[in-house]
Amino acid sequence: MKKNTIITSASMILFLSGISNLIRIFYDWDIKIISKSSENIWELPLWGSFLSAIITLFLAYNLIKIKNKR
Repeated sequence: MKKNTIITSASMILFLSGISNLIRIFYDWDIKIISKSSENIWELPLWGSFLSAIITLFLAYNLIKIKNKR
């Protein structure tokens, strides 16, 4: 594969991940992880999705900048 193809696909995956985190924040969806063995329920807080959205969108933007420099 060419480097530009890899950079483009990685930036698209990061962009979609960031957008999905923003959608989760906007619609106030809950993410719960349920353990069958110990009956524990873990919830991912909204600030975790906010932080993840910022990081993934920043990385996608920088990958596009790197691609356009070539």
